[in-house]
Amino acid sequence: MLLVGLLALTSLLSAAVGAHPQAAEFDDIFVAATQAYDENRLPDAIQGWESLLHANQVLPEVLYNLGNARYRHGDLGQAIWAYRHAQRLAPRDPDIRANLNLAAQSAGITLPEFKPWSVVLLEFSRREWLVFGVICFWLLFGTAAAWIVWPRSRFITRPAAWVLLGLMLMAGAGLLQYRALSKRPECVMMTPGQNVLSSPLETATPLLALPVGSIVRQLGQRENWIEVQAEGARGWLTAASLAPIP
Repeated sequence: MLLVGLLALTSLLSAAVGAHPQAAEFDDIFVAATQAYDENRLPDAIQGWESLLHANQVLPEVLYNLGNARYRHGDLGQAIWAYRHAQRLAPRDPDIRANLNLAAQSAGITLPEFKPWSVVLLEFSRREWLVFGVICFWLLFGTAAAWIVWPRSRFITRPAAWVLLGLMLMAGAGLLQYRALSKRPECVMMTPGQNVLSSPLETATPLLALPVGSIVRQLGQRENWIEVQAEGARGWLTAASLAPIP
C-alpha cells in the first residue's frame, strides 16, 4: 500500500516538475498543428509539432501527435521514432503503446524485447524514478531522525527505514537502467535498403537486411559507422541511416 501511494505521488510530482514554464506560449502552435492534422494538412501539422520539439517542448503529447502525423503521411521510420521517444517519457500510456505496435506491424518489424527486470523498471520514466528516489530519501531521513529523537518509536521506524532503503535501491536500479539506455541508445532505421554489415566498410559482408523503422541497439561508434545489435546479429550501419532515441 505504501509503495502504491508513493508511486502515485511520484507520478503527480514528476508531472509537475516536467511542466515547462513557457508552455502556454506554444499553445497556439499546438492547436494550429492539431487543426492542420484534422484537415489532413499533414506537412503543416508535422512542421508545427517539430517546431515545438525544437523549442524544447519535448513532451509525450507532442511526440505522440507527431508520430500520428508521420504515420498518416507514410513516414514509418519517423513515426516509430516519435512513438518510441514518447514511450520513454510516458511508458504506461496505452495510446502511445498501441500506436507504436501498429506502426511496427505496418513496417513489418518486431519491437526489441528487454529482460523481465528491465521491463518492470522501464514501466516508469526516468523523471518518475528520480522523483521517487528523492521522496524516499527524505522519508528515510525523517525516519532516521525519529529513530534518534524518539527511541521508543524504533519498533516502527526500524522496519520503515528498511522498506524505504529498499525502495531507494529500486529507484537507483531504475535510473541505472535509463543510464544504460543513454550510453547504448536505441536507434531507428531511417534509410531503406540497408544491411547490417560485418565490418565498417561499404564492401563488407551483409549480415542482415533491415526494413525502415527497425529498432537497433547502439554498441559503439567508429567515425561515420555505428556498431549495432539487431535481432541477435551484431554488425555495422552508417550513422546517417539511423536516428538515435534520446
